[in-house]
Amino acid sequence: MIQKKTVKALDIAVFITSRSVVKPVTTEEIANGLSLSSSYTESILKELREAGLIRAHRGPGGGYQIRGNPEDISLWDVVKHFEEVHSFEKLYPDANHPMKALETGIQDNMQALLQAQTLSDVAVPFMPRDARVTSMMGQFRLKPLPPPVMPRAPNSVFQLSMMM
Repeated sequence: MIQKKTVKALDIAVFITSRSVVKPVTTEEIANGLSLSSSYTESILKELREAGLIRAHRGPGGGYQIRGNPEDISLWDVVKHFEEVHSFEKLYPDANHPMKALETGIQDNMQALLQAQTLSDVAVPFMPRDARVTSMMGQFRLKPLPPPVMPRAPNSVFQLSMMM
């Protein structure tokens, strides 16, 4: 079955996918957002970076982003770097052993399911509170205009002549 570290790696990859639309995501944001320790988060980020799934930006405004298009990265692409794909030949030397067929079937189904889902399929785009306020109020944050006043005047030249 899938290890806890693999599940956390998937959580981190999905978190980065959903949050890095606006700017790169820092280790602290990931750790706080997923209730993980910074050191544990950093160790998983290191493995994801070495696997070529994320990229790191250093300096102010830096953080982590998904490398490439999240629509092209399947969940299996993340899982396969953390899980060992088993060959049940050593465990069940008999080709007709029922447990060998069962475990191979479970592993194949899990792999097919994870290959069918991409990071963009499971990530929900996150828009920070500041961005929502700015987009609703406009970039310059001007005061709202007063309500329009209907003028009490003739609507045409003909109405004006009738008033006189």
